Amino acid sequence: MEYLVAGLVLVVALTALNAALTAAVLRRWRARASTPPAAPRGPGPSGGAPDLGIAPGDRMPEFTAATAAGATVTRDGLAGRPALLAFLSLDCPGCDDSVPEFAEHARRVRDAGGRVLATVVGIDAAGSDLAARLAGVADHVVPEPLDAPVGTAFGVRFYPGFAHYGPDGVATAASVGLEGLAEPAPASAAGTAAP
Repeated sequence: MEYLVAGLVLVVALTALNAALTAAVLRRWRARASTPPAAPRGPGPSGGAPDLGIAPGDRMPEFTAATAAGATVTRDGLAGRPALLAFLSLDCPGCDDSVPEFAEHARRVRDAGGRVLATVVGIDAAGSDLAARLAGVADHVVPEPLDAPVGTAFGVRFYPGFAHYGPDGVATAASVGLEGLAEPAPASAAGTAAP
């Protein structure tokens, strides 16, 4: 009888261990499956830069997000003035490297009366060094979980991603990396896009 009880206890312990390991593997798999890929090093499908998922002429989508400071930011809260958006990830080495140059773009947008929003995707994004560095650069820092709801609303495919929007809520420039923000499209050309 003692061997039967010992065997039963061993089976229960192994089953519990198997369940715990399976849950951990599934959690890790879901996190990897929901994290958008980092920006590739090679050219995009047309032979140029990778496609961010936002193009000049696109209207800013509806979104609502909680900032690291506990405030709420929405599309309507950014309307009526220029806006610069940054989409960054804790898993992207280029994201951290882009902060100094992004800060210069942000300063110019803020000096022109615009607003700056930066999202940081990752586990514990709110407590990350990247979010802390962005707090002095952006008006709004939005920490995002791995499924990146704000980035998904905008259609962002790669990190680091950046987009300028005019006061009318229409994108004037967007790119993976900051190179594409040097020459934003004129607001009048972007404003002719269909709603």
